[in-house]
Amino acid sequence: MSVCFNHMRRTLGPSAGSKRLCMMTTALSSNPISPIVSSLDASTTTLPIRHFAAAKKSKSKEPDDGLTHVQRKDAAKQKRTTTWDSKQQRLEKLKTRRDNSPKDVMKNKFRSWWDKEAMYHRVLCQAAKREKKPWKIRVAAMVERLPVVTPDVEPWEREYIDLRDYLWTYGKEYPEETGFMYAPDKPEDHVVPSDEELLAGLPFKVAPRETEADVSGDVKTRDRQLKERVYLTMKTDAEGTKSGPRWTLPSAIAQSDETLLETAQRAVSSSVGKDLVLWCPSNAPMTVNFRVYNKNLPEEFRGNYYGEKILYYRVQYDHGDVDESAVKAEEDYAWLTREEIVDRVGEERGKHQAKFFHYML
Repeated sequence: MSVCFNHMRRTLGPSAGSKRLCMMTTALSSNPISPIVSSLDASTTTLPIRHFAAAKKSKSKEPDDGLTHVQRKDAAKQKRTTTWDSKQQRLEKLKTRRDNSPKDVMKNKFRSWWDKEAMYHRVLCQAAKREKKPWKIRVAAMVERLPVVTPDVEPWEREYIDLRDYLWTYGKEYPEETGFMYAPDKPEDHVVPSDEELLAGLPFKVAPRETEADVSGDVKTRDRQLKERVYLTMKTDAEGTKSGPRWTLPSAIAQSDETLLETAQRAVSSSVGKDLVLWCPSNAPMTVNFRVYNKNLPEEFRGNYYGEKILYYRVQYDHGDVDESAVKAEEDYAWLTREEIVDRVGEERGKHQAKFFHYML
């Protein structure tokens, strides 16, 4: 049983409420159900009033700075303008930092081309399904000769190497008894030899980085462009083009009794002979390209196919050489860099196919 004493006091008044409150406390003290009420003192005539409402907040007064409301607004606006200007000046100074440099430039450039290319491939697949025509599978081999020498050093990298060598030579002090320090009175000890002087002092002759093939322009040898990768490229009409032979990679139509990798190996051997030994790092193709058959092509070449799916395999040169006797008289071959292949493909087929070879190689 519970009793609200504050409600009784407000209802009955101070005098009547005190008398009846004493009577109720006396009666309730004999009730065993209410042990808390039995502890109340019968002589208590008043109870404290608790106010649970929060104190009313006074209105904030404007600062007594002698300025009007309009002047304060103008000062706040001026402060925001000054903060914005300082932030822009700081961002202008950070333009040379890496965090503020443009990101994913090459990635976005590739995606802008590849997204359209992938959508075009999906459209071709849907068109072939509507006409109920299959695709002919062609396998092309990218025969790659790896770089033989290291690439040329950039000017900024050369400056860094020179500075590092100088600091390693003169940036430390050792005790004189060690003999590590150069004598300040001997100018010959302070001469740093150049790369040419170091090479001249070797007991053997260093091979040149630029070969005779680079000077003469011979592209039928692997002994060229030693600092870059070169690829075996064929000028052939095996792809059935109406315009005649064009520069492309060795390729062949896949047969049902061989794997795709075996087809790639057969494409190389049928083009340049079997003396060229290759190393094949994977059984999976690297990329795929689509080619729709033109209606002007011969019927025996097109057949009932909608076009070709060209699967590209990357293989590496191991040893051996091209057997020129195996190359057909109307065909030609060359070991070309990626830039050279892109230029020749661009002249024959346009920029779209040239960009495909640029990203693939």
